[in-house]
Amino acid sequence: METLCRWWYCLAFCFAVHALVLCAVAGESQSLPIESSTGGWQEGLSDRELAIGRWFSQLTFMQDRSELRWPGWHQSREQLGVTSLRYQLAFAGYGCAAMAAKTPAYRDLVQRQLHDICERMIDRRVWDYVTVYWRYGDDTPDPCLYDNVMYTGHLTQLMCLYELLTGDTRYSDEGWNFVWRDGRTVNYDLRQAIERLHVQTERSRSGGIACEPDLVFAACNSHSAASFVLYDTLYGTRYAETNEKWFDWLSQRFRIDHADTTGFFYVVYHQRARLFVPFLDTASDSWTLGWGYPWFPSPDLAQEGWKHMLEKAAWKTQDGEMRHITSSPLIGCCTGDWQPIRNAFIPVLGVQVEGRHSDTVRQVFDWLEANYGREADLNGDGHPESYYYSDDGLRIATTGNIAVALATDGDSLRHLFRTPRTRMLAEPTVARVDYPNVYVRTAEYIAPTLRFTVLKGNPAFRGTTEIVCKQIPSPFTVLRNGQPFSDWSLNGTTLVIRTDLDRQHVFDVVHTATKCPG
Repeated sequence: METLCRWWYCLAFCFAVHALVLCAVAGESQSLPIESSTGGWQEGLSDRELAIGRWFSQLTFMQDRSELRWPGWHQSREQLGVTSLRYQLAFAGYGCAAMAAKTPAYRDLVQRQLHDICERMIDRRVWDYVTVYWRYGDDTPDPCLYDNVMYTGHLTQLMCLYELLTGDTRYSDEGWNFVWRDGRTVNYDLRQAIERLHVQTERSRSGGIACEPDLVFAACNSHSAASFVLYDTLYGTRYAETNEKWFDWLSQRFRIDHADTTGFFYVVYHQRARLFVPFLDTASDSWTLGWGYPWFPSPDLAQEGWKHMLEKAAWKTQDGEMRHITSSPLIGCCTGDWQPIRNAFIPVLGVQVEGRHSDTVRQVFDWLEANYGREADLNGDGHPESYYYSDDGLRIATTGNIAVALATDGDSLRHLFRTPRTRMLAEPTVARVDYPNVYVRTAEYIAPTLRFTVLKGNPAFRGTTEIVCKQIPSPFTVLRNGQPFSDWSLNGTTLVIRTDLDRQHVFDVVHTATKCPG
């Protein structure tokens, strides 16, 4: 196989006009492949993940967010419960981000999805509940000013993921405005929002930040702590050092001291009374541990919590093969009795602790799939192009967590949060396709090759389409399904490939080095 590949690379000489010119003065020239610098290719996105991504796209940039009501979103007036828009937006964004990490050389889709989600997060209808909890007097209401980690933690994590995955630093450079009902504004940038969280963490006795006044929830603080890790990854700061205080409190004080209980953590701590409210909730444990895993100093606490859950949780089986948890004796308020979302958090934890082939994760997935999986035809063409889970008010958050679990394996999410992508953002990339007519299943650059897989997203699509690739170094050759392919044009470092989509195609854009003797 290696010999065959080298033969194809040498064939690139016929197409590498630039290489011939460069070596003309040196006599004979030969076009050679640059040696690969890393390992194997990622498998990319499954059909299910592509369909979930299509559903999220319909909910985000493919609809007009200026409408009074957002189609497809559960939009209650008070925004005080578990179905509040901030949770729907956050977990939709995390699902989009985790799936995009599997196509690192294709970022256009996640950029459009996450940008839309971030813009919705700063929309007043998402955060105007703050005046119910906090008093601002004559000052303009500011959702990041007092506690409110259940908002600011998600906002900063979404914006950090947006910057990490896309390289677009608009929320750091230009910032944004929180606009109140009377037109008054409060301006922020991403570092100011991170600083606000950091100050509150430093001032807190436990290191945890309250959601509602005086109430510190274990689950919500996973997102602020993760934001510190992400921001440090982006900018080389040291905000995450303060996570040590919160982690010590969480792992020692928040832990339930009775080994025979179903719960691993208390759900909430009342700061002023210095008391833990005796809510126990396996789903909240999964939320805390699954979203804590990326920022925890080590995987040990998550592994311990997972083991406790396997042994103590109120498990039920269906048809002998499917498993799910039922409501705890004392229901925590983070998920209540909403069975789909309660169980959607479990795979997020399980795939990180045991990997994607975990039997328990598979059994929970099977239960969710059998009972709550839904196909959707959103464009009315008679073809169910989208997929989501559950019909209740938490279907977006449920689907977002399932998407994260489907796209995660072992330490992959932890690695994503902790790895700068500056070099990756400068490498060859699939910059644009005709979405949703065209789906991108894989897209990755392993020097010297940009490899990507495209397929038809809309069954009615016919003819040819253009795939735009950028940052393509010359000389190069293009292969489609392993065969030389010539229907392309080049403008500087922008390559435009024209292709049909009669079948799924795998493209290789191979950078070739030119060896000049003498």
